[in-house]
Amino acid sequence: MRIDGCLPGGNGLFSIVSTGQSKKPSCLNSGQHRSGVLVKTEDPLTAMSLDAELPVKTPPTEELWSENYLFALYDSRLNIGMWLHLGTIPTDWHLWEDRVYMSLPDGGVLSMMAYHATAVDQRPAGSVMKFTCVEPFRRWRIDFDGFAWYTSEAAMDSGGEPRFRRRLKLELEVECVSPIWHASDGPDSAGQIEMAGQSWAKEHYEQLVCASGEMTLEEDSYELSATGWRDHSRGPRGRKSKDPWGGHVIGGCQFPSGRKFVFSRYWRPDGTVSMGGGMYVDESGLTSAVTVVVAPELRELVLRGETLPIHLQWEGGAVAVSMETVASIWIPRERKHIVGRDRYGKLNDMYVLNWGPVKWGGETGYVYLERSSHLNKLPSKIG
Repeated sequence: MRIDGCLPGGNGLFSIVSTGQSKKPSCLNSGQHRSGVLVKTEDPLTAMSLDAELPVKTPPTEELWSENYLFALYDSRLNIGMWLHLGTIPTDWHLWEDRVYMSLPDGGVLSMMAYHATAVDQRPAGSVMKFTCVEPFRRWRIDFDGFAWYTSEAAMDSGGEPRFRRRLKLELEVECVSPIWHASDGPDSAGQIEMAGQSWAKEHYEQLVCASGEMTLEEDSYELSATGWRDHSRGPRGRKSKDPWGGHVIGGCQFPSGRKFVFSRYWRPDGTVSMGGGMYVDESGLTSAVTVVVAPELRELVLRGETLPIHLQWEGGAVAVSMETVASIWIPRERKHIVGRDRYGKLNDMYVLNWGPVKWGGETGYVYLERSSHLNKLPSKIG
């Protein structure tokens, strides 16, 4: 069975050509990016070096150094959300981890983790998933050919079992449709740049994307056309790093007119913000740095129908909207191999992925939202 999907406000369905090569994604409105606050020229390659985009080839000398790539995609017509991650293991740099979480139309979730000693010339790749840089900062390809665990929505709500194995294949073409946002542009509560103090990386940048291609799950094939978000991070990750982890929120959205935003906020266990910021892109591609006024914090686990506020400000403008969640994935941070409530951890340390619509000035966009917190030890206030 084949099921077709399309972008909101797009120009119809996307199809796979007979050669097996995907067509270039047809995005909402990628536009041309003029000079702005964060990106000084049209070409991202002049703002960042090629080395910043591609994986490092030589072993790091810094303890717990890791490199990580992430694509988070959502097809709003099919209600399929994807979180596709490749990264090196901080204690074993030669090993690459494939990690996939996927929300399906029935509310169930696919998940998988695997490890592979990937040859240098094949990176970034793991055992069954590969990201190919077709054109730096502009186009990527995603391929997955393997199996994943299926967890029903009811099982996720009750703790994550039982799970069932499912055959999964992905072939996606990705187009980057926004300028780059550097996390080094995000100050802490005192206005200081604090990327260097984060516990998960020292270098980090993000872009909004569109993706099109085919997904095969068991006997069903889906034509996907999605909006989304990607990032690339490098640096020490995990224990012994500088700033203790309290929680975070990341969001990204794009609209048919070409308006886009990304934002994030990170905090320590006592609620002190260690870093925050983001980027607004207007209809013409002009960029502005944003201040995060209100970001939706994770304080409880809700499957869908949660109304979450987003309030961002930039020089000469602001947006204050609410997102309505339609898909959720719950991941216990201490047991990443499973999805569901954390029945064992003392902190109830949860990592939650959501997708859902937001309306702004007569337009509808679909937000990717990533949140974490210690649900058993929430700070009284964040900020």
